[in-house]
Amino acid sequence: MWSFTLLLSAVIIAIYGESTFIQTTNFSKARNDYTMTSATSQVPESDNSLNKAVLWLIGQRESNWGWRNDTPKVLIALQLLQADPEVAHLLPNNYEMQLSAKQLEIETVILLWRHHEVPIIPPQLAQYTLALNAICQDPRQFHGHDLIGTLLHHEPVLDLDFAYATLAACTSNAHVRKKQIRRLLDIANSARDHNIDTVAMVILALKCISKDHRHRNLQHSVRRPSINLAREQQQDGGFGNLFNTALAVQALFDINDVHAHWNETAAKMYIESRQDPDGAFTDPGLTADIILALQNRGLGTIRSLDCGRASPDIDNHVELDGLTQYHFYHGNDSEPRNISISYTLWVGTNITENYTLTIVAPRNTSFYNIMQMAMDMDSHFTFEASEWPNGHYVHTLAGYKEEPMGYHYWLLYRLPEFPDPMTPPANQLVAPVGVDDLLIEEGDHYLFWYKKL
Repeated sequence: MWSFTLLLSAVIIAIYGESTFIQTTNFSKARNDYTMTSATSQVPESDNSLNKAVLWLIGQRESNWGWRNDTPKVLIALQLLQADPEVAHLLPNNYEMQLSAKQLEIETVILLWRHHEVPIIPPQLAQYTLALNAICQDPRQFHGHDLIGTLLHHEPVLDLDFAYATLAACTSNAHVRKKQIRRLLDIANSARDHNIDTVAMVILALKCISKDHRHRNLQHSVRRPSINLAREQQQDGGFGNLFNTALAVQALFDINDVHAHWNETAAKMYIESRQDPDGAFTDPGLTADIILALQNRGLGTIRSLDCGRASPDIDNHVELDGLTQYHFYHGNDSEPRNISISYTLWVGTNITENYTLTIVAPRNTSFYNIMQMAMDMDSHFTFEASEWPNGHYVHTLAGYKEEPMGYHYWLLYRLPEFPDPMTPPANQLVAPVGVDDLLIEEGDHYLFWYKKL
């Protein structure tokens, strides 16, 4: 059996190469001397709750540059704080942030590697995808894995988990289906029947979705649940507990119509009054949540980070392009990611029905996500699929279900040119992988053909 240290070594080498592993190891050996130097040169600023919390949080970093299960939450907070000059000088330097970001990637790889033994729950995956977005990594192109596709494959049962997963998908500029938006609106319209944390997360998700110009009309849908949430504020200024208060502040702070219904100053005073003498708020995860609230830089601002790409609020579905301020990747990852592909349905061996859509989507989007987008665009592309351990199996399209007894099946083709009914594709052009693992590329043409074998 490999030791955990050897496992991490193998993962680091697999992702970054042996030279990076050696550099990381050598850097870790010098960490104690460096930390002592930094501590003596840095003037402690403990005159306010935020500074104390930031310094405490940084001090909880472990020798592997992470924060155990709280690594994604802490990295989100530290990344978002970099935009504040009053706090930025307290933050770790670029080299330390690089190593913490690499630790985040290692933890994500281990989650994926162990998912057959320990299934990844949606909130956990959502947390890691939000953190990857915060460090300007595209979770849909994570070392050959589409984390957003994985996240959307299994819609969470709990409303809080569902809203969190939807926020993560929206933050990645992934396609949010109408069905998902309707569920968010249903929760928002019955906000008084849900917990404070659920309503706050739904508001954050809806605010994110409404930044897409196709869904600008959703902005008005945030007002009523926001007022209901604001009215949950208690006499002590809080919303029941620290976590709920931090999340409520993140959800409400930039909604003008609700200022009359809550007291932001009182909410922050409630938070600060519960800070431990050393600057902590119980643990690193909760402290990171509270830092976001105190700075008014909540989860909803991750989508607007400048990662060297055009603003997603200007261009519909502009995608993360893999750029990072730490230059983790090289080559062509900085090129624009939106590409155009065609998706066609043929029904019958003699092709009695023929439907085609042209879809613009990010390069390396899974074809399963393309099918979801197509279904929202044209009802002919409505489909049903069975879920298996290795992904989805599509058995019904355009109202036609596979009939094994009659040898009628749906076959998926990946073609170099637009499908021509006069010269149907040969079977060697059938896609070699399933819809979850099939990633789109520029110039591809996809054909689902319902035919008798």
